[in-house]
Amino acid sequence: MFKIGNQGTFKTLPDQALAIYQGDTAAVEEFIKQGMDLETEIVLSQYTAMTPIDLALICNQPAVVRLLVSHGVNLNAKNNPAMLKAVRCCGEEMVRYLYENGAKLNGLNRVKSSAYDEAYYGNKKNIPLLHELGLDIRKFGGKTLRKAVADHDMKTLEYLLREGVDINYNEPDMVYPYKATPLTVAARSNNMKMVRYLVEQGADVTIQEKDGERAYTIALSQKNEEMAEYLKSLEPKEFHDISNKLLALKPYKLPKELITFLSEAPRRIEIAENESNVQYVEIFNLVDTVEMKMGRQKLLRISSELDQYSHLMMVWHPSKKCLGFYDIEHQEYENVAVLDAFLADPGTLIANYMNQL
Repeated sequence: MFKIGNQGTFKTLPDQALAIYQGDTAAVEEFIKQGMDLETEIVLSQYTAMTPIDLALICNQPAVVRLLVSHGVNLNAKNNPAMLKAVRCCGEEMVRYLYENGAKLNGLNRVKSSAYDEAYYGNKKNIPLLHELGLDIRKFGGKTLRKAVADHDMKTLEYLLREGVDINYNEPDMVYPYKATPLTVAARSNNMKMVRYLVEQGADVTIQEKDGERAYTIALSQKNEEMAEYLKSLEPKEFHDISNKLLALKPYKLPKELITFLSEAPRRIEIAENESNVQYVEIFNLVDTVEMKMGRQKLLRISSELDQYSHLMMVWHPSKKCLGFYDIEHQEYENVAVLDAFLADPGTLIANYMNQL
């Protein structure tokens, strides 16, 4: 069996791959003389194929890497720069060697990970090395910082902040398409220690994610009263003033009955028996409701939590003048009921909706 980094374990390997895996430079040299294309992937299995340089770096075979470089292997292939594999799988000597031989530091892979990201996933000691070699840590370190927060990795977080990485970084990516900040990531993780640390280092508590969530509203949804009170104390007072809130919500054309419901009704609605076995929905107080958008359409999120369905949010749809659910993952909206019908029996109407899922 042959284990190749994070690519998996293979019962057998093609001859070319086996020579690289074993560090057999004489055999690799012979394959090159026979016409092995250094830019063509070697097929290892039905779902796995790698170029010779990738395989040599993942298997940490420096002699093979040097041989391939001497034969002119492309170290800066589009969407697959060699430096990313090096900082993830190898040590300082190899990283410096590739850099001295023309490997660029600022390349990205197909999912837009930078060398800082790959070093974080593999060999974190290469993060300061990349900074030393000149890779702009302020430009490329934001995703890594956010990942460190998600992993509760205080050591890496402190280093990145010390070197000037934006504490409020919120560019969207495949993991955080909703533009999370390090602070909202920490809040969603229920990590009070991390939340306090980020705030003390200057994190902006007022920044909203794409769907309108702030760290405070996330803390409410997490039912973390300590965190919610802490973040509330740091937000501008007008965020929690009912008069200011009603003024801000004028475009949503809230009926008086809905205002009363959000101001006075119990925060938890018990849902009638349904096929999904969803038992409750928690409702925001009026001042904590979240303004959001679906394309150009305004929606007002009124639910803080739906049992078992974190991606579904109950919303007021001002154009349709009714309540519905918005699926944040698929960005789809469905009506539940007009307001009068909903207020008369919310638990049954929600149950009927859940039975259709």
